[in-house]
Parts: sequence; C-alpha cells; structure tokens
Amino acid sequence: MTTAGFYKFDTILLWGPNFVESPTYALYKENKDDYTYPVDGWYWFESLEEAQNFFGVEPEEESEIII
Repeated sequence: MTTAGFYKFDTILLWGPNFVESPTYALYKENKDDYTYPVDGWYWFESLEEAQNFFGVEPEEESEIII
C-alpha cells in the first residue's frame, strides 16, 4: 500500500491520499506539483515516513485517513 498523499499535523497527523477539500480550497493528487505549500497546513509527501520526519511525529502516533 502506498502512503503518498497530502498530510497535515493538527494535534494528530491527518492524511488525504488522493484529495483534500474545504470550502475555500481543493487539493488533488494529479495537481500536487502545481501547489505552493503549505496550503492551510497541508503538504504533499511521497510516504508516511517522510511526513512523520517533517512534522516530528513518532511512528507509533496515530494518523487519521480523511477521504
């Protein structure tokens, strides 16, 4: 399973593998290279490990999948 996707740390590590949508923006995997990060705290990472290292989150801490 790939863990690439959009990640944001907000008390817990949030993950949107294919997209993230809000009332004011939308991020889509196919356009990941077009965004200027961070977008409301969201970044694109190629793996969970990369995101954990960036945010300083320990591997045993929980992530939440948002779709």
